[in-house]
Amino acid sequence: MMLVTRTIVGAVLWSLVLPTDSAWATVQMLTDAKTAGMPAKSCQYCHREAMPRNATSLNDRGKFLQTDMQTRGLKSPDMKKLDDFPGGKEQK
Repeated sequence: MMLVTRTIVGAVLWSLVLPTDSAWATVQMLTDAKTAGMPAKSCQYCHREAMPRNATSLNDRGKFLQTDMQTRGLKSPDMKKLDDFPGGKEQK
């Protein structure tokens, strides 16, 4: 019982001290990418890790979306912008 309590308390505390540049991929982002016609199957479409913890886990595609989001002053990435990601069909 003590282990379970410590684990829960640890998880809650950890979530409070996450860095401000956290990049949280959401199910909605994945759905939007699929709706935009992209072959996204998981968070690793834009992240290097299966469970992304911060913005440093972004791959080139994720960095492209982050730059676009910051340039346009958006609160979340525009998945339709993935059409403009450089490279051929295999890169999209």
